[in-house]
Amino acid sequence: MRGWPIEEVASEWRRLKVLTYLSSVPGYEAAASILRLHCVRVGVPTNIDQLLATLTWLEELGLVTIRRYQDEPIAKITALGRDVGDGTRTMPGVTRPDP
Repeated sequence: MRGWPIEEVASEWRRLKVLTYLSSVPGYEAAASILRLHCVRVGVPTNIDQLLATLTWLEELGLVTIRRYQDEPIAKITALGRDVGDGTRTMPGVTRPDP
């Protein structure tokens, strides 16, 4: 049985934590710098490059939209992103939340 590389596991958790955070905040959106701090706070080590790659990946799959404010990316969760974040739907590459 092949184990998961730790980077892949961390990326899948990071994606979930971004989605669950965005689902919980007013307006369903947050700046990249806030999302990075949240990931670190919940135990998913994250630098800004990893967070930006995560947001790009989530946007490509239609789970978030991204706009810029004063050169800072602002992510907003989509309906599909909320479903994946709460476990209603699954998406390869995003860890499913615990029950």
